[in-house]
Amino acid sequence: MRAWVARRRAGGALLADPALIGETPAPFELLIVEVTDQGKRRPTKVARLFPAGSRVAIAEMVAPKLVWFKKWDFVLSGTEQAVVEGGKRGAAQSWLCKLQVPNYAVGFKARHTHKDGIEIARRALMDRYAQDSRGRLLVEVAKEPALGRHAVCAQLAKPGADTVSIWRPHALLDVEIDWMSEERFSLSGFDPRAPSGDRPARLLRHGWLCEFEIDDPTDGVPRPPRGADAQR
Repeated sequence: MRAWVARRRAGGALLADPALIGETPAPFELLIVEVTDQGKRRPTKVARLFPAGSRVAIAEMVAPKLVWFKKWDFVLSGTEQAVVEGGKRGAAQSWLCKLQVPNYAVGFKARHTHKDGIEIARRALMDRYAQDSRGRLLVEVAKEPALGRHAVCAQLAKPGADTVSIWRPHALLDVEIDWMSEERFSLSGFDPRAPSGDRPARLLRHGWLCEFEIDDPTDGVPRPPRGADAQR
């Protein structure tokens, strides 16, 4: 997805002010992909910034984690590596990112990637009748009773909501960002289920495949209620 990005640290040291990456006002293509670490020969997740039209990354963050998201701004935290004498030096890094938003975007549409904790096949996810949720994406660190500790939690909320609460519908706990492409990104975590009948409260694996929700008033297509599940 396209975004303007600023570094929060340099060599692991916190900067007084975020430093915008790039010498032009144009946004970058921000991708999160899984690669093979040639030294350790194991999969590693990386976030990379590409200038428009280029396949050469100008910045990279290893093991990125999504720690905050509000409106169209979000924070990725991970490790930045620099080649020094003796090998690669890893240091803490955070990117402050602001999405380039298409016209008439009102939030996100999130296709459900699991049902009752079972992962759904990719072809079924893209079916027009697949279940989805809609709303403004909120991500923050919160203390959640369901986990008994602080965790990164996500919410698809109605306009005006500014904090995450698992007691509202459409929440994910212990959220991770799995990948990000030019048009979509995937979040995964646990879906809190309230006790029902003889069943105790449960946490089931769940995830969202997220893309912009566009509400163009000129196209004449009726829209489902925002912030609510819609069978389409």
